[in-house]
Amino acid sequence: MTRTAPAWQLLLAFVLSLAVLCGLIGWLQNVHIISSNGMYKSIQAEPWIASPSTARLDPSNYLFFPLYGISARLLDMLGILRGVPWKQFAYLNAFWASLGTVVVYAFVHRLTGRAAVAALSSVFHLGCGFVLLLSVISEDIMPGYVLVLGSMALAGLWFDRPTWKRIAVVGVLFTLGWLIEWRLMFPTLPALVLALLVAPEPIGRRLGHVLVLVASILATSGIVQLSWEGHNGAIGLHDILWTGKGVATGWAGLSWDKAWMMLSGIGNYFLLVGGYVDPRSAREALLPLSLAVLAQAAIFVASVILLWPRRHEPRLRAVAIVFLGTLGAGQVLNFYSQPQDPQMQLNVMPWLTVAWALLLAALLPSRRGIAIMLAVLSFAPFAWNVAALAKWRGDDPRWLAATAALEKRFPPDSSVFLYFGYEPITTWKYALWSRAWDWDNKVAIPPAPSAEPKFKWIAVNAGAIRHPGWTGAEHAAALKRDIELALDRGYRVIVSDMWAWSPDVLAAYLGTVAAAGRTDAIYRMLHDDFRATEAFRDQTGGTYYELQRR
Repeated sequence: MTRTAPAWQLLLAFVLSLAVLCGLIGWLQNVHIISSNGMYKSIQAEPWIASPSTARLDPSNYLFFPLYGISARLLDMLGILRGVPWKQFAYLNAFWASLGTVVVYAFVHRLTGRAAVAALSSVFHLGCGFVLLLSVISEDIMPGYVLVLGSMALAGLWFDRPTWKRIAVVGVLFTLGWLIEWRLMFPTLPALVLALLVAPEPIGRRLGHVLVLVASILATSGIVQLSWEGHNGAIGLHDILWTGKGVATGWAGLSWDKAWMMLSGIGNYFLLVGGYVDPRSAREALLPLSLAVLAQAAIFVASVILLWPRRHEPRLRAVAIVFLGTLGAGQVLNFYSQPQDPQMQLNVMPWLTVAWALLLAALLPSRRGIAIMLAVLSFAPFAWNVAALAKWRGDDPRWLAATAALEKRFPPDSSVFLYFGYEPITTWKYALWSRAWDWDNKVAIPPAPSAEPKFKWIAVNAGAIRHPGWTGAEHAAALKRDIELALDRGYRVIVSDMWAWSPDVLAAYLGTVAAAGRTDAIYRMLHDDFRATEAFRDQTGGTYYELQRR
């Protein structure tokens, strides 16, 4: 039986990780790399910062907004980035990611009994592409991920000899994690159940252990539900367990485009090499993405070969079932939703760190040259991914400047903007101009000029996300109605550089929301019914055109 890591080592792992991540955030000056979803989350958290007693709970992030809202409120009190929650969230993520470093260190140390292996594995985990990315931007997944990761680590260490107390602790920690982000429940729950069902116990005890796990999950959820009863937005236990987030939207569904996006998600989880958003860009990055996936496959195969003689060890089997079970269930679910999304890959891929740790433990007793090579390889993902993140360095101030330039060139009281919907500038306008969503055929807009809302916009992807049952003709007709409504009310319609996209590029972006088949109808409507002349060019924001009827 190996010993737990000394407290001073855990504290050192936390402090070093936090210092590195905070330094990286300050150096990058961009907390919206690849994804700007964190900006929307920080806006949604503003009521929790201003007045927690009246703020509204979110069913799918039941504990996230209370946690980060109150944390940002504390940072305000300390004078740290006061009033800028979208920056504060990145530093809070760095804090939670550093707790994740502690989880990895403690888990590997207990599993192998070796501080060197634990340290190198912690560096390897923190350096993985999506782990590092989500540790330095403002996305909302990190605290939930760390709690679920902790529950997986404990399950791997304990479920070889489960007791009801151990199972209950795992269940409570796991539930608190998915109550921060609801989707975290599904990849890991089947793996936890399977690990209990194959434990070296009589079948009756195994079934009883599963019941204890389920009871701890329900009890924790029920206590949280009762604790918030009567609060604004509080929901019942059934609704907490099933929020249906993302179901029956354009994000869900099966298509061959998802295979390319799966390649992107798995490859970039390890090494940030490109092809992040759509299937077309993934195809263009086929070679580097494939090499990143092959490197992961090599780690898996090597660890299996070295550990195969120990395959009957109960603890090793429990670790494999928990982490590989989460991988299998998670990628099935990801293929249905958004396999390219860093959030969706984060909690299903920590098997890679576990495999690397076991590989290190098996090989480090070898000669000094091999030990040095393994140490260098443990640091290599971090070095690679920091260099990859540096490409986006300084983008936050650049987008702030681009937003101001657009406001000066196109007065918001007389302009309606047509975007695809993924452009970063839409996030900044939403945050800085007015908290107004795209029209989506539901707006009653007054004649120009009109100061409210300041940000008036139409999004091409809105029809695909919110109306997955539409045909291409219906989608195109809805867009046309919104454009003509703006022109009829006297507004200038300003379209982003989406206007210059080829049908293939438009299809690639529509493919991310299972709507590539609508491309022809939308493209023909835009270019047959309207004409555009270049009106503005910005180094960061791109080229803008003014749209008019033909």
